[in-house]
Amino acid sequence: MLTSKKIAALKPRAKRFQITDQFGLALRVQTSGVKSWVLRVPQNGRIVDITIGHWPEISLMHARAIARQKRKELELEPSSSFTVRDAFRFWCSKKRGRISSYRDEKIRLEKYVISKIGSRQLDSITPPIVIKLMEPIEAAGHQSTVKRLLMRTREIFDMAVNAGYLQSNSLAKITRVFPVPEVRHMPAPDWRELPIVISQIEATAPPKYKILFYFSLATLLRPGEVVSIRLDWINEEAITIPAESMKMKRTHRIPLTLFLISIINEAKRIRKNKRSPFLFPAANVNRPISSQALAKWLHDQDVFRGRLVAHGLRSIGRSWFADNDVPFEIAEACLAHVVGSQVVRAYQRTDFFAPRQKIMLSWHAFIHQCAQCAQLLTQNTDSHED
Repeated sequence: MLTSKKIAALKPRAKRFQITDQFGLALRVQTSGVKSWVLRVPQNGRIVDITIGHWPEISLMHARAIARQKRKELELEPSSSFTVRDAFRFWCSKKRGRISSYRDEKIRLEKYVISKIGSRQLDSITPPIVIKLMEPIEAAGHQSTVKRLLMRTREIFDMAVNAGYLQSNSLAKITRVFPVPEVRHMPAPDWRELPIVISQIEATAPPKYKILFYFSLATLLRPGEVVSIRLDWINEEAITIPAESMKMKRTHRIPLTLFLISIINEAKRIRKNKRSPFLFPAANVNRPISSQALAKWLHDQDVFRGRLVAHGLRSIGRSWFADNDVPFEIAEACLAHVVGSQVVRAYQRTDFFAPRQKIMLSWHAFIHQCAQCAQLLTQNTDSHED
């Protein structure tokens, strides 16, 4: 495909020549140096050239637009032409509410793809164009972002074909261009190190982050689910989180224990925004704190950076379950994971609440024991410093 820079660099030769752009459009360079746009189309069983005009009076983008209109007039172009943004809107209408990561995926696509090529015609997008968009992201070390963008962009073009916007998907194999990103697990220490971790939390964390840490560890919820907890979801037996607030879109119940109740009561006591319906409110009465609050605080502490993230608390709990002979399905239910085939899930509809009550009692007793050990560690450290 031509670019404005390539066109400007073309020099006349001893004989007239032309450079092809796309869909029959070409730039003809005369021996005098005059550059003309021509469109090659089939007519009455033979190929004819239609002169569009001269460059630079007619720019590359203008020439493409005129060529497209000419092809429409000759019924060589679909009657309605769609842009990348049109296909993106169609994708949004079909994916909204159907994929848990919809909001993040939409924002990511708008930032890196739609803002750059959204106004371009669908059939003008080729793999090199998309690859060029991805190269700076890859160079910045965000291989996972590249993977997700390519996957969703290819999906948008697949849906555009199915919707009749496009005849074929030129991006069908584009994901092969970039290497598969290396999978890195969320950093988290071994569960046996929990007394040390808690002692470091007790020594460094402000009350808000300390309670947020204990609540996250005790409930094993994802960071976004932790901050979404509302006071009216808490009753005498459990915290019941509605399906729309869970990643897997299934209602999740967390059994209450005396340990967890004490954490909830302390969270209520220290929160400044008493009118908020959320257990962990932001300054705004209608919003919870950021789902990244604990993650950011951990990252800002030298002792935790690269060693523990908020999501890693779930790994600590899951590893403890495995090493303490908790049955697989019950352990997965504690983390609100969906396991088994579609057929298995169709028949198995329990959330294992009764057995999870027993498991959470043991898990919370272990956390409490670690906290007591942490206090001894802190006292010993203080005595050595004295």
